[in-house]
Amino acid sequence: MTIPILIILCLLGNWQVERLNWKLDLIEKLETRYDMPPAALPAAVQDPDNWVYRHVTVTGRFLHMREMPLYNAGPAGKPGYDLFTPLMLKNNNGGRKYIIINRGWVPESLKEQLSRPETITSEEVQITGLLRKSWQKERFAPENDIEHNLWFYADLNAMAKAQHMTEFFPMFLYADKASNEGEYPIGERSQLNIVNNHLDYAMTWYGLAIVLLVIYVMFNVRRREEDQSQF
Repeated sequence: MTIPILIILCLLGNWQVERLNWKLDLIEKLETRYDMPPAALPAAVQDPDNWVYRHVTVTGRFLHMREMPLYNAGPAGKPGYDLFTPLMLKNNNGGRKYIIINRGWVPESLKEQLSRPETITSEEVQITGLLRKSWQKERFAPENDIEHNLWFYADLNAMAKAQHMTEFFPMFLYADKASNEGEYPIGERSQLNIVNNHLDYAMTWYGLAIVLLVIYVMFNVRRREEDQSQF
């Protein structure tokens, strides 16, 4: 059984090396995209992956009555909410009238709009930020409480449906800090911070293979010595 297990461990290590090269290539592409100057919101997005972490600028009016608070940790792990708010676009963007914007984070004490009137404006605004895709629900994350407008993960389609929006841009926009004039909400909630543990995983599999090989060699050497000592 030792040799088959050794082969499996080496194959797992090789697989992680392939994943490592893929991840490094992805990070390079995203970093290049992240550093590009802001662009206009595209009229059509065939593949959202090509626009993730791309800075864009939009103009329109916030629909504050449709604000959706998403429970999330803020600075130093302080509990609070990210404010997801639909923006009615100034120009009909390829037939899409709305884009949902993560304006930023507020502490629990400022969840209700009445406690932060300075964050509510009916004027036209210009927002620059990063495009992001809809979230995938984590295994242990609570279900969104759509009936009470309390969100735990940002499901774009569910949010748009809850606000009766059909003509919406198929990605979120995470506003940067400069898009908010006051202390709250705190923008720039999306940073280019991609986890890359594939090298660690590869070293683990290769390390286990080496340990198994050493044990296998030592066992066979000792057994041979014992066999020879019997003669």
